[in-house]
Amino acid sequence: MDAELLVKIQTLAEPILAEHEMELVELTARPQGGQQFIRFLVDRVGGVTIQQCARANRRIGETLDAAGLMEGSYTVEVSSPGLDRPLVSQRDFERALGEDLDLTLQDAEGRASQLQGMLLAVQREALVVKTPAGNLTVPLAQVRAAKKALRW
Repeated sequence: MDAELLVKIQTLAEPILAEHEMELVELTARPQGGQQFIRFLVDRVGGVTIQQCARANRRIGETLDAAGLMEGSYTVEVSSPGLDRPLVSQRDFERALGEDLDLTLQDAEGRASQLQGMLLAVQREALVVKTPAGNLTVPLAQVRAAKKALRW
């Protein structure tokens, strides 16, 4: 699938996702089993439920059918990127506000450390994390890896 068609698909889908208070994290398309497989990875503050994905999936499929953009058969999948997905963008961190995070940090001397805590704020160049030792401001430049903490 060419990039121009992906842009058209994204343009049709984004208003539907916005109606469901979802944001597009990633859009991919690839051939699979003689048809095109179009995957929308979406997220929202507080996470995405299976039911929300199903409703968005149905609406996007109906909209693509009505637009007649696709030649041949295709499958649409709307899903969450998963709990263990790395947080990389400013928006990823903003969606994780109030959640527990596992962070891997690296200081100016190259020493690595681990930090766990609740994300309290996302600033332009730093994160504010609540830890048992108190609130810490962590420069984004020191964050080497970040993901939502899986707590059972």
